[in-house]
Amino acid sequence: MLAPDATLEDRRRSRPAVPIYRGRRLTLAPHRRAPDPANLLEIRRWVRQARGPTALDVFCGAGGLSLGLKDAGFTILAGADSDPASVETHLATIGGLGYLGDLADPGDFLERLEVWGIEHVDLVAGGVPCQPFSRAGRSKIRHLVESGVRSPFDARTTLWRSFVRIVDALQPRAVLLENVPDLAAWEDGELLNEFRDSLEDLGYRTAARVLNAYEHRVPQHRARLFVVGLRAGREFKWPRPAKRTTVRDAISDLPAAPPAQREERLDYAGPSTALQKRLRRGVPRRDADAIYDHITRDVRPDDAEAFALLAPGQTYKTLPEHLRRYRCDIFDDKYNRLSWDGLSRSITAHMARDGYWYIHPEQNRTLSIREAARIQTFPDWFRFAGEPSHQYRQIGNAVPPLLAEAVGRALRRTLSTRGRPPQRSRGGFREDLLRWHTKNARNYPWRHTRDPWHVLLAEVCLHRTRAEQVVPVYEALIRLAPSPTSMVENADTARDIMRSLGLRGRADLMIDMARVIVERHGGRTPETREELLDLPGVGDYAASAVVVFALDRRVVLVDTNTTRIIQRVRGLERAGHWHFRSETYDLADSKGADAAFNYAMLDLGALICRPSQPLCSQCPVTKDCMAYQSRRYLPRQAQAQGGGR
Repeated sequence: MLAPDATLEDRRRSRPAVPIYRGRRLTLAPHRRAPDPANLLEIRRWVRQARGPTALDVFCGAGGLSLGLKDAGFTILAGADSDPASVETHLATIGGLGYLGDLADPGDFLERLEVWGIEHVDLVAGGVPCQPFSRAGRSKIRHLVESGVRSPFDARTTLWRSFVRIVDALQPRAVLLENVPDLAAWEDGELLNEFRDSLEDLGYRTAARVLNAYEHRVPQHRARLFVVGLRAGREFKWPRPAKRTTVRDAISDLPAAPPAQREERLDYAGPSTALQKRLRRGVPRRDADAIYDHITRDVRPDDAEAFALLAPGQTYKTLPEHLRRYRCDIFDDKYNRLSWDGLSRSITAHMARDGYWYIHPEQNRTLSIREAARIQTFPDWFRFAGEPSHQYRQIGNAVPPLLAEAVGRALRRTLSTRGRPPQRSRGGFREDLLRWHTKNARNYPWRHTRDPWHVLLAEVCLHRTRAEQVVPVYEALIRLAPSPTSMVENADTARDIMRSLGLRGRADLMIDMARVIVERHGGRTPETREELLDLPGVGDYAASAVVVFALDRRVVLVDTNTTRIIQRVRGLERAGHWHFRSETYDLADSKGADAAFNYAMLDLGALICRPSQPLCSQCPVTKDCMAYQSRRYLPRQAQAQGGGR
């Protein structure tokens, strides 16, 4: 027995071992209604006879998204993934056709679709692998890169381009992409907008939103990003929240199971809640009194002692010190006992390694495979191929079927109605803004150049400095150093010119930036956002400004002016950069956030939508402004008289 003053390292070394048990591999037969994969004539006949609307699920995983879409009325023609166990699960539970292969280059998959006779579908759906975008995934990848185990480049961050290629080839009526919310924040939201741009270029009108699973009958804290693309001028209406469910609603009917319970089939007394009855729907009559895969992990003796001390809702930090093997200031939630009447933590693929975040509300063990599937809202007839660790991983990676069904039903309703333009088209904001800007644009010398170096110089000078002060300095710098090479050659004179702004440090930064451009890029200013961000002192705004103003590409600029406009127009109080980018992207319309739109937004924020006392009576976009419509900024006299536009 360890002494009370034993160190954390002593406790780790003394941890009692549990014999490794891999578990039996579950092999699943293809769905009885699926066509014979070896019979091409049967496959093509099955494809021709498929009832619409039809869909493909790319990066399908075990099929949580497919199941939800199927329950919403879609026919899933095929699922594609690179994981053998997931494809096996998808073929057995969803039916249709299955493709196993690397989708980084979708050429082979598209050829297979052509052979099968799938030339068009109503919906292309899927979720690119989310690990590179999730917080936990980024942390793990960063550690592996720093330790030299893997390359800093992760090809999975570009798999969405494969998804777009498939959309381009099949030209579906609708597109649905699902991922973790952190994808939206990747590169401050620019990656999400780049994806949306790719769809808009193909003729789709896009919308993006983060949905909370608990608002759609899924009893867990789980948020997912959905991007919808529609043709024919249709406007998507997101599903409304439904009644919340709890851990009790999901798993209270399952029989008590000790640690290391390994029987695949157990006796079952029957459901008691509405969610349980829903999840029993479709179970064969022969299995009405049985539950499958209620398989649990073994528990170490010290873990069992710790679990027994945890009340529902308590976490690792509440344990006595002698049971802590980890620092509780870092791993304060290493253990987490679920509460019957609360929500579970988000079920993740990490369950394949351990289940400490998901300790049963009453029993001193972690969740079984079936309990994890129930909390994800997989029905009881749905089984997962592979060993237990494979099954946990598939469950954790999946979209909760009831969340997918809610989105699928909204999509089905949209596709079943004729496209009707909204009362005020999305382009109305842009049209009103640009019409105003033709008469009110501010005139600065850097707005008349397409030279990336000149735009970059202006942006570095403008950082936290009034534009009027920058004009003479900018003009002098352009005469002295019209290129990065000449900036390096005239460094001392450039420093003297920059001193007039009172920013000596910025002068040194600009010279360092020029030196890097000369040494790494041969004196030519980089033309990609990624390369620009690698330059000394170049942040998100400056890099984006060069891309949009000098290189004539579409990029949303986020600064204090544009953020303030979005806060007022959209009624947002607090939001991340990616949220502001997404909302600005919507207002830019299908023409995108080009130079004209961005200049107009900057000028509107500086001249009209000011931090205090905005000139709402002169604002061109009051029709779209929630703050104005709520009369928040109307003069007091106008408010007393009823206001009005």
